[in-house]
Amino acid sequence: MAAAVAPLGVALREATQRKLRRFSELRGKPVAAGEFWDIVAITAADEKQELAYKQQLSEKLKKKELPLGVQYHVFVDPAGAKIGNGGSTLCALRCLEKLYGDKWNSFTILLIHSGGYSQRLPNASALGKIFTALPFAFSIFSAIPECSGNTSCIIQSILDSRCSVATGSVVEYSRLGPDVAVGENCIISGCHIIATAVLPAYSFVCSLSLKMNGLLKYSTMAFGVQDNLKKNVKTLSDIKLLQFFGVCFLSCLDIWNLQVTEELFSGNKTCLSLWNARIFPVCSSLSDSVTISLKMLNAIQNKSAFSLNNYKLLSIEEMLVYKDVEDMITYREQIFLEITLNAKQSDLETS
Repeated sequence: MAAAVAPLGVALREATQRKLRRFSELRGKPVAAGEFWDIVAITAADEKQELAYKQQLSEKLKKKELPLGVQYHVFVDPAGAKIGNGGSTLCALRCLEKLYGDKWNSFTILLIHSGGYSQRLPNASALGKIFTALPFAFSIFSAIPECSGNTSCIIQSILDSRCSVATGSVVEYSRLGPDVAVGENCIISGCHIIATAVLPAYSFVCSLSLKMNGLLKYSTMAFGVQDNLKKNVKTLSDIKLLQFFGVCFLSCLDIWNLQVTEELFSGNKTCLSLWNARIFPVCSSLSDSVTISLKMLNAIQNKSAFSLNNYKLLSIEEMLVYKDVEDMITYREQIFLEITLNAKQSDLETS
C-alpha cells in the first residue's frame, strides 16, 4: 500500500506545482476549463476573518491579480471549539455541496486552510497569512544603499531617501520618514513613522486600525522577533517566566508602571501570555501609535521608566476583535496607488 501511495503523492505534488507556475501566467486573464482550478475555497476561523478575506479577494479581483472566471469562496469554521483542518475540510465540503449540489464533485477544487491567528507571525494575524505579502509588491525607496535587495526586503512601502534600513530587516505596507533608522533583522508592518525614531535590532512592530465605539483608533504591537507569544503560564505569580524583548516580563511591567492583576490580561485568566497581555496603547493617529510603542521598546532597552498608566491598553487578542479591516485595506491601497503613480511618472521622465 505504501508503495502505491508514494507515487500518487508525488504525482499530485507535481501537478500542483505545475498549476502554481501556471498561476503567474494567468493572473488577470480569463481561464479556460482545465487551465486552473474550477473553485478556490479558503477557510476562515471566524466571521471577522471571513470578512477580511472576502474584502481582500474582492480587491485582488478588481486589480486583476487573480485568474478570472474561477469561483472564489470563503468558508468560516463553526463557532465554538477549534475543529482543526480535518473538521474545517468537512465543513467546507458541506458548504460546496449546498452551493453546487451533486455537481461539486466533478470540479477541480483548491482548498486552502487559513483559519489560524498566526501567533508566530503576528503581522499576518489581522488580514490573514494567506494574503501575506511576497518579497517583491513594488516600493519607493530610491537612493537608499541600505535597502538593496541583498541586505533587506522592502515590500509595498514608501521610504524617504534619507532613512536607513539595516541588513536582514523586512518593511511592508509602511511609510518611513527621513529620520527613521531600522536596526538589523526587524519586521515593520503597516506603520507610519514620520518623527525621529530608532528601531532597535530584532524589533517586531506592527500597527492595526481599530473600530472602537464607532470611532477609528490605532494600536501598534511591538515585541522582539524572538519573543514567544504562545508561551503561557497559569498564574500571575508565574508571569516572571515570560520574556519581552529578552527581558523578564515582570521587570517590563515595573518599567511601564503597570500593576500585576488579572485585569492585565484579556480572555482566559488561566492562560496568561504576551498574546493576551494588555500592554499596547490605543491612539487617535497611526503615527502616534507607533511612536508610543517604540517608546515602550526603548524604555526596556534603556531600563528607563515610561508609564503607560494614562493610556487605554489592549492585548493583541483584543486588537484582533476591534480590527478595522476596511481601513487597513484602504491604507494599503493608498500606498499602492502612490507607488503606481510614482512609477508612471518615472517612466514618463525616462522615455
